[in-house]
Amino acid sequence: MRRVADRDPGRVTEVLLVIDATTGQNGLTQAREFADATEVTGVVLTKLDGSAKGGIAVPIAYELGLPVKLIGVGEGLDDLRPFDPADYAKALVAAEPERRL
Repeated sequence: MRRVADRDPGRVTEVLLVIDATTGQNGLTQAREFADATEVTGVVLTKLDGSAKGGIAVPIAYELGLPVKLIGVGEGLDDLRPFDPADYAKALVAAEPERRL
């Protein structure tokens, strides 16, 4: 896919791994495999609108050195938002569900 996208007049500037926030430790394995096969530049963490905390983002970012660039908090294109590490950390430790992302 990348070779096709890189053909003139195209140019690939981002390769994003999209991972479901409900994915457990298997997500780290998936991220490793994807990173080995491609030149990943970042992560998109989806389904943060439910009860998922997206804790898999921490080991992926730490082990693979990949920044989380976007989060998905719904099903529409307008539901993609820039990732804010401070907000994410607050949401991880929040006791009240309404204080989520």
